[in-house]
Amino acid sequence: MNFREIVESIAQACKWEVTEDEDGTLCVEVPTGSGRSQVVVITEDVDVADQPIARYWSVIGEAEGIDFRRCLEENARLAYGAFALQGQNLVLLDTQLISDADPMEVGASIGNLAAYADRYERDLFGVDTY
Repeated sequence: MNFREIVESIAQACKWEVTEDEDGTLCVEVPTGSGRSQVVVITEDVDVADQPIARYWSVIGEAEGIDFRRCLEENARLAYGAFALQGQNLVLLDTQLISDADPMEVGASIGNLAAYADRYERDLFGVDTY
């Protein structure tokens, strides 16, 4: 089973909606409770050793006005992912080697990243945009 098939099978089992952009980017919408949801974007890339990796990220909100020191302090406490900047957005980002992709770990990465990103989106911005 390739990585894309792993993501699609997990999404189907969890009843998460998966869409694919024209460039092959996967977007997984994960319900996070209380009528909220969070989109986790998954792209494939390579690391510095040319090993294929999956890059998971979820937008929290616009980075303007964010206390970056607080984000860095939170990074030290996060069990999954880390705060990062992507363009003008504050995101939670995580990566995983594709060769080691275990369905349980992929599902945990997607689900936990969505939960954390949604929590920070709610706490920092008070909205459910992403």
